[in-house]
This record gives sequence, C-alpha cells and structure tokens, in this order.
Amino acid sequence: MQADMVNFRKAVRWNKGRSVLWQVLLVLLVLLYVAGLHWSNDGLWYQGDSPRHAANGLFWWDFLASFPVNPLKFALSYYARYPVIHPTGYPPLFYLIEGAAFRLLGPSPYVAKGLVLVFALFAAVYVAVWLRRWVSEEAGWFGVLLILQPGVLKWANAIMLNVPSMALSLAALYHTRRWLDAPASRHFYAAVLFALSGVLTYFPTGIVLFVILFWIVIERRWSILRNRRVLILGLISAILLLSMALLASRWAPMHFVSVFRGSLNVFSWPRWTYYLEWIPVLFRSPILILAGLAVIIGLCLHRWRGEVRWLLTWIVVCYTGLSLLGVREPRYMLLIGPPIVILSVVGLILLMQLGAALSKRNISWFFLGGIGALSLFHFMMAPLVKVPSVHGFQEVVTFLEKVAPEERIFYDGDFDGVFSFYTRSGDEGFKRGIVLGSKVMYASAVVTGWRLTEKVSSSSEVIEVLRKKCGARWLAIERQGVQDKVAAARHLRQALIGPEFRLAKSFPILAPRPTWVDVYQFLLPIEIPEELELPFPALGEGKVFRAKPIELKPKNSNL
Repeated sequence: MQADMVNFRKAVRWNKGRSVLWQVLLVLLVLLYVAGLHWSNDGLWYQGDSPRHAANGLFWWDFLASFPVNPLKFALSYYARYPVIHPTGYPPLFYLIEGAAFRLLGPSPYVAKGLVLVFALFAAVYVAVWLRRWVSEEAGWFGVLLILQPGVLKWANAIMLNVPSMALSLAALYHTRRWLDAPASRHFYAAVLFALSGVLTYFPTGIVLFVILFWIVIERRWSILRNRRVLILGLISAILLLSMALLASRWAPMHFVSVFRGSLNVFSWPRWTYYLEWIPVLFRSPILILAGLAVIIGLCLHRWRGEVRWLLTWIVVCYTGLSLLGVREPRYMLLIGPPIVILSVVGLILLMQLGAALSKRNISWFFLGGIGALSLFHFMMAPLVKVPSVHGFQEVVTFLEKVAPEERIFYDGDFDGVFSFYTRSGDEGFKRGIVLGSKVMYASAVVTGWRLTEKVSSSSEVIEVLRKKCGARWLAIERQGVQDKVAAARHLRQALIGPEFRLAKSFPILAPRPTWVDVYQFLLPIEIPEELELPFPALGEGKVFRAKPIELKPKNSNL
C-alpha cells in the first residue's frame, strides 16, 4: 500500500513540467473542449460515406451474431431491408469496434463519432509520447496541437476513417522506430499489430508500410529483415492483406480501382501540387512555418539531423504515395499531421534556443512562453473551424415510426444514408425497412449519373412501380437534390401532386444544402413483393440481385 502511494505521488509530481500524467490530462481536457464545441453534431454530415460507416458497425455485429452459412445471401438480405450498408468497400476492423460500442452504449451516431474522437485522443497521446522520447520530456505538452489543427478537428467530428487511420499509422511508426533502435525488443509485435490494424481499417493506410521500408533502407537496418519472426509475421500479414484486397476487388471493383490505380499521366503537374494547396487548410500557418524552420535548420545541426530525417521521410513518402492514388481528397493528408506537429515543436525549440542565446537568458522561460503563446493561439482559433452538420432527420424518422411502425418506407434524396441509419438504429426487430428511389426507379454507380439507368419515364410509370415493386405506403421525399440530374427523380416529384398521394407533413432539414423532406401517404392499394430487385451498376453493367429483406431469427437458427 505504501509503495502504491509512493508511485502515485511520483506520477502526479509536476517535476518542472515533465510529468507525463499532467501532459496526458491536458490532452484529454483539450479533446473534451473540441468535442464540446460540436456536441450537437451527430457526425453524419459527410455524404454519403459517414452514414455508411455508421451502419456498417451495426451490420458486422448482426453478421457475427447470426454467423450465416451463406454470407452473400445474408448481406443482400440485409441490404434489401436497409440499403445503407457497404460492407465490402472498406476493411472491417473499425466497424467491429464500432459495433461493440453500439452493443454497450446503444446504436447512436454520437457513439460512433465519440469513437472517432477517442482515436484522436489516442493519436495526440502518441504524439506526446514521441516528443517526450526523441525531443524532450517538456515537449510532451505539445501533443495537444495535433487535436487543435483544423483538419483533425473537422474530421474528428465526422464518422469517417481518416482520424482512426492517422492514429493507428502513428502508433505503428512509433513502435517501428523503437524496434529499429532495439531489434530484439517486443516493439516489433506492436508495430506489426498497429500497421495491420491501420490497413484493416482503411486501405490507403498501407502507405505506412512504404514509410517503414524507407526507414529501414535510409537507416541501413535491412539486416533485421532476415530475422525469422520478421519473415513469418510478414508472410502471414501479406496473405491477410492480399485476401482483403481480392475481396474488395471482387465486390467493390470500382471503389477498389479508383483508390489503388493512379492516373496514367504520372507527370501531370496538378497531380503533384493538389495537396500543396490543401495542406495550409488542414494545418495552421504557425505550425507549418515552424516545421519548415525545423527542416531547414535541423538538417544542418547534428543534434536534430536524425530526427528531421525520420519525420521528413514520413512526410515525403506519404505525400508521394497519396499523390499517386487515383482518388485524391484533402482529408487523406491527415496522415502527415503527426510529423508536421512534431517538426513544428523542433522548430520552436530551435527558435527559443536562438532567443535565449541572444538575450543570454534561460531557455526554459522562452520555452514556456512559446508553449503558452502557441497553445493560446490554437485555443482561440478552434471555435472558428467550421464543421458541417445535418439536423432534422430524427424528427422525420420519429414521425414515421408512429404512423408506420412496421412498414417499409420509400425514400428519395441525397441524404438517404442519414435517414436509413436513423431508421435502422431504432429498429431492433427488423420490422421496418427502406426502399430507395435510387434502386427501384433509377440506379447509378458510386455517384449520381455514372452508369445511370432510368426505369421510369413518366408519372404513370412511377405510380405503377409504387403499386407493385416497393410495398411502401409512406414516402419521404427531399424537395431538392438528385432530381436536378435524373429525369426519373423529376417524374417521381411530378407524380406527387396527383390525387394518388396525400401530403402528411413537411420537415425542414438543416444541412450544408438546406432542404425539406415531405412525407406523403400513397392512397392506392399496393402489392408487397416478397423479394426486392437490387441493381448494382458498380459491379458491372446490368448487374442485378434479388433478395428477401432480412427478418429477425430466433437464436440458434440459420438465415
């Protein structure tokens, strides 16, 4: 008991600002501050990925609970009831963790967004640990700067995979460096675990494997690759990743190809300058300036040359790899957030050392002043970061739960994912369901208009489809959106003014593009088809499946 008390007192000791406990506590408080700025944002604002990342967590745990004999049939049946899932486009690790959180806390989007914020906390703590080990123990205070960068703050408040990917990549590279410093250490296993976890969360994280390879080459540590445990675990990891890649190429071919196949024009100038335009948006100018200072001066100083080399290699390899991908998005650059923040701290230290030398004062005063000024600046700027939000769908779903508690709902509009997730999260017994206009009246691959197939060409054909192919008496229709591009969607809205429909209620939707959702009751008799037709243009021209919407089965029964 006395020993425990001594250890506790040692942990909470200030120790001239070197206490790891207080540094981690500050990271936690800053995360709570960032979360509080956007506490009412459910994280589903990024269309249409965010709702699918949330729904996939529900799907994978339902999959594990059912353990179906026929996984494809299970997925199609699930999709036939709730066409919001996308289980093959991304690896499943994040969704399994997310599903476990849903089981413990309930299927709420705030739970999923909270999980992303936890990954942001995880990343900031690793930045602090990195700084403490290879820069200085006092520098651990700057771990908070990662959370306060505009790009991290924005995407930590969205149910997306970029922040978890960044956190796992950082952990993998930290333990890789520890392993390279001590090849016999157990950090090798942690490096493999986090690297695999990163790739099994988000495929582009595989770029980190090339960072590790370049580190080994630049530091001339290639002899460690001949180690038996490295060869065995490397082979197992390669088989696992190859299997996942083959699965994605089979069931999400367009998504897979767009991510992993770069443009043939590798020498295109816009390809290599794209991210240069976005980096100043993702990271604050003082951080970038200090990081640049660290690179310029640090490479000339023996004390910092090695550190700068490690971090600069990380940045260059990630920038090159991401620029070569067929799809480029600003948020992908979060992977270089940790090394930029660490370099900025090195730059600040170099600046403080110069100030201390010129004024002949103790550098600690300059360092504390730098911490205070940089932190205060980021705290003041954090509320100015605009994070989009979508509000109003919970009210739509609640209304439909009352008027149609055990019925299918027809939905058409850009925010079908948000509507579908809220409906699914309140339907534990699979008694309801959703039929999308983008399945029964028209269909596209990935984005509206790509491989577009329109199945209705008039208002009368719309009514026939609703009578015979949907099985839905209630319709929720966005006033603005896809109908601007698709004739079938315009025919649907023209049909709604006819006597076959009754407008029940309208709901305002607050979003980056504000709109209304109008709820209609279809007054004609309907047929409820046992199976629904599910077109998947992304899998090829004319690719269509038929599936019966999944039903809740008693325990120990098969699908």
